Amino acid sequence: MRNKKLLILDLDGVLITNSSWKADRIHSDGYSEFNESCVENLNQLLTLAEFDIWLSSTRRTVKTLNEFNLIFKNRGIKKDIVGFLPEYSNCKNRKEEILKFIAEFKPSDFLIIDDDKTLNGLENNIKDNLILTELTKGFNSDKLKEASGKISELIGIEKYKVYAKYNGQYDVMADFRTGAKSDLKKISEREWSVIEEIEDSLCVLNTGKYSKTIQAEMQSKIDKLKPMITNEIWHLIKNNEKPILEKKKSWFNRILKKL
Repeated sequence: MRNKKLLILDLDGVLITNSSWKADRIHSDGYSEFNESCVENLNQLLTLAEFDIWLSSTRRTVKTLNEFNLIFKNRGIKKDIVGFLPEYSNCKNRKEEILKFIAEFKPSDFLIIDDDKTLNGLENNIKDNLILTELTKGFNSDKLKEASGKISELIGIEKYKVYAKYNGQYDVMADFRTGAKSDLKKISEREWSVIEEIEDSLCVLNTGKYSKTIQAEMQSKIDKLKPMITNEIWHLIKNNEKPILEKKKSWFNRILKKL
């Protein structure tokens, strides 16, 4: 096993969201169509941590790994599947399969995304890593938010207070490395960068002076990073747009002069 961090991924009710009484919509490659927004959410999740994908879907029994990786590629999923959960002859359901797989492979970290209701019966220490989806909704934005929170603690008010206190100080990144300010121990360098990138992207959008292409890039960045902060922090940043813009105006004006 290459990576001890695993994403145990189902398909039906996660990326394939057809009602059970309807035939699957078919992609141009001849296999079932995936829900595009669910695929986009999965791709966003995969930018937040280095997980190896292990397919748990019963569909794994009728396609090879290479065939499934081509299917994933054709639908825009930006990471290959590493392997399939073994077909355990003595397992009666998905819950038993996953328990046996985890017991055998002993991953240091894992996330399960599945709509199988038998997983409600998992022990709490394993169920804590479960994102239980719904058949026709799949891995939607709410589930992305939930999964992001399980990968790493969302950036909340205490961390934002530290950011707000020291933002604008040019020595802050050096302080991260030297521990010069004890407050900075409450927030990681990566978390600091997430807040700063969201703020900067909002500033670009609010100037109204950038091209549509750049604005689209900034909106895409916000959409990607927003699941890493709490709703409370998002509203604080949004409501603080004018002071932020004023604070960073000279920096943005210098950029604008170069365009």
